[in-house]
Amino acid sequence: MTRPPIPREPEEVTAEWMQQALTAGGATDLPPVREIAWEEIGSGVSFLGTILRCQLRYDELKRPAEQKTFAPKTVIVKLPSRLAKNRRLGRRLGLHRRGYDFYRLIAPQAPVRSPALLYGDYQAGGDRFVLVLEDFGGWQTVSHFDGASAEQTRRAIRAIAKLHGTYWNRTDQPQLNMFTDSFSPRRRMLIQLVYLAHLAPTFERFGSFFSDDMRRLAETYAARIDSHIVRVAGGPKTLSHGDFRLDNIFFAADGGEEIAIIDWQVSGLRCPLFDVSYFLVGSVATEVRRQIEREVLEEYTAIIGEMGVEGFTFEACWRLYREHSLANLLVMVLACGGLTLEDEGRRRVVEVGLQRVLTAVEDLDGGECMPGPVPLFSRGGALAAFSRGAYGVVKALRG
Repeated sequence: MTRPPIPREPEEVTAEWMQQALTAGGATDLPPVREIAWEEIGSGVSFLGTILRCQLRYDELKRPAEQKTFAPKTVIVKLPSRLAKNRRLGRRLGLHRRGYDFYRLIAPQAPVRSPALLYGDYQAGGDRFVLVLEDFGGWQTVSHFDGASAEQTRRAIRAIAKLHGTYWNRTDQPQLNMFTDSFSPRRRMLIQLVYLAHLAPTFERFGSFFSDDMRRLAETYAARIDSHIVRVAGGPKTLSHGDFRLDNIFFAADGGEEIAIIDWQVSGLRCPLFDVSYFLVGSVATEVRRQIEREVLEEYTAIIGEMGVEGFTFEACWRLYREHSLANLLVMVLACGGLTLEDEGRRRVVEVGLQRVLTAVEDLDGGECMPGPVPLFSRGGALAAFSRGAYGVVKALRG
């Protein structure tokens, strides 16, 4: 079956293109798509992709009894970001391929709800992609600025616990072993170097958010990320969403327990507490987080145990949660220093997230989780020495 070309711009998502895409995706008896109207959504939060909500109008819908294929009235189309800098970051971190692979290979069996993939394509040479996905427009969303309530937080963590428990230390399965391992030596080095490149720009843009102590901690961490990841790698590993925040979560409209999770482009194999910490620290208002985080982590630990994971205690959970306050700092530096944030909505999202993360690092004494210096004549020591020197050069060049 003929696959349509991957659109380079939203304007190329036409009625004819949509007809070809949905047909190639399996909708063989779809009535002709007469007209398509799209709007760009998520402009304040869609950093690494362009997201369109498309309304479809058909020539003539068959009666339900005669039509075998569901004809969606709206779909979501995801394309690479319009911004060159954001596209480069996505390509450097391999994000577009990961999202494509998740929806094709993992989503149908995963124990969490995600959008149905109606059509997808990926071109490795140019890192171009397109995803046509189920639209959750009728579900409830929560403002990042308001933050999740205590009950919404519990629902989110219960859902992610089911994902983690399903793949807990089972990441060698055929469909998972092709996913990015965040603990691999090459990956660790890349993460440290990317953080290093974006730290000085972060201070230039958002330096007023950092206390003197937090600035020193962020600079020290630049040379010890590799060592920190090595230490975390000694613990459990699972399939992780990687960007588990309110903007990527939809709550059931009827107030039920179910949630749906979108944007799996950062999914990979990593410590399960990354997702938990990322949500609690970044998507929950600070005062709410302080009140419920221990209770929520106790329930997470219990769910993991009920799913057959043995030996994972609350103490281990709490330790890894604190460790990942530093991982949250890493993510914020990549966003603050590496993305184009000319849009006021995007900048405000980052500012609120940065404030919450810096406060959490202090609350949880994240600096205490920082690895000590490593021997100079070792791989980690050489990388740390290079990082310190390179950061000094970057600071000097930027004045």
